[in-house]
Amino acid sequence: MTDAIDSLAEAISARTRLDAAQVRAALAGALALIRKHGDAAKVSALFEGVPGAEALSRSGPPLPKPGLFGGVMKAAGGAALADGMAMLQQLSKSGVGSVDLQQALPIAAEWVEAHSGSDLLGAALASIPGAGGLLSRG
Repeated sequence: MTDAIDSLAEAISARTRLDAAQVRAALAGALALIRKHGDAAKVSALFEGVPGAEALSRSGPPLPKPGLFGGVMKAAGGAALADGMAMLQQLSKSGVGSVDLQQALPIAAEWVEAHSGSDLLGAALASIPGAGGLLSRG
């Protein structure tokens, strides 16, 4: 793991109830979703702006298959939301819930902007079809 990712994980862990392992799992899952569903140019800019982010996005387990409800959502055109729900179920097994992710996202966005000079995370999130509006901070 790079110094940038370690610094980001520490910033999130210090301001949430999550320990370092939980933060890394959540970041790996979130970055994998962004890599899979986000606009390639915006995802590339994010990964260039946060050294180690791309490697972390590939380090976790594969994105889980959506359950029955997730399958219905995917069929209705919400592939990113379906994958997100499946990932959340996987993360909940390690004690990371949706409230934790809602707390961590703004911290991660602040950190990325402070270290890159741009809201690269917000731009990548906003580019995700069907989910960008729900995930963006604006």
